[in-house]
Amino acid sequence: MLEYMVLSVNITLPFILLALLGILMKRMGIINDSFIKYGNKVIFYFAIPVTIFNHIHRADLSVVFDAPFLLFNVGWLVFFFLVTWVLAFLFMRDKGSVSSFVNSAYRSSLSVVGPPLLVLMFIDAYDPEILPKGILTVSILLIVSYATASVLFAVHDPKAREKGVGGVLLSIVKNPIVIGVLAGLAVNFLGFTLPTFAASTVSGLSGIVKPLAMICVGGNLSFRGFDVKFKYVVISVVVKLFLMPISAVIVAYLFGFRGSDLTIIMIMNALPMAVGAYVMQAELGGDTYIGASVLMFSMSLSALTLTLFIFLFRAMGFLV
Repeated sequence: MLEYMVLSVNITLPFILLALLGILMKRMGIINDSFIKYGNKVIFYFAIPVTIFNHIHRADLSVVFDAPFLLFNVGWLVFFFLVTWVLAFLFMRDKGSVSSFVNSAYRSSLSVVGPPLLVLMFIDAYDPEILPKGILTVSILLIVSYATASVLFAVHDPKAREKGVGGVLLSIVKNPIVIGVLAGLAVNFLGFTLPTFAASTVSGLSGIVKPLAMICVGGNLSFRGFDVKFKYVVISVVVKLFLMPISAVIVAYLFGFRGSDLTIIMIMNALPMAVGAYVMQAELGGDTYIGASVLMFSMSLSALTLTLFIFLFRAMGFLV
């Protein structure tokens, strides 16, 4: 149990420290609201699309392709997203915060926290195909999570809604992250290999996402007291770290998944909120208070919750 706690802390603590650095920089006057605004733009329009492209174009989408397993993961993510969206729209008084609440509640840190956990769980597994299967699952869920989030923000964008269905669809297609996904898939299917200088440039741009985004998160952090928005933050964290993984494991178990498959499903759903989810909120008119707060709380608590779930579900015989 201790090894999982140590790994989780080593993965999530740098995010927290970078956010604290952002708070310090803001208070010292080194960064200001303009820096945060344009920093988020750099991440959203360039760094994240390039990161997604880099993740997808190199993936071997034919390796260990388990259609029922992948369909369940995609179906569950879409189902959980839709249920959370509907319930939030029905019961939240502040309709302007619905998109940020939902985006924070279901988006997992698939590309940063997920792979190291999978490596720890399965690097010495008896079946050599388990780890590649987990990484493939990460790649596909990454595409789905950004696609669904693009729909969410497009539907809640007043300017897009004024133009009807066509406006919403155009808003989705023009989303730079969607463009990054489509470009990555196109290069992957064509079998094209990036030249060394292009690959190095892409990797370099990808590397700025975590430090710049978390510094901007820290610069945006504020505590407004125990108002209704703080209640949304708490509920979103509970949904992300508890309701999502517990319900996913129960449903997957009922569908007949066991062992390593169930372990992968649990990890994918128990991860903290994604950094990219906050950046989308900041750039697409979402509530940055909710996004930044949920990101910090989920990152801080996930080391404990991930370790707890791995220990409990293993003790119950659900996981490998």
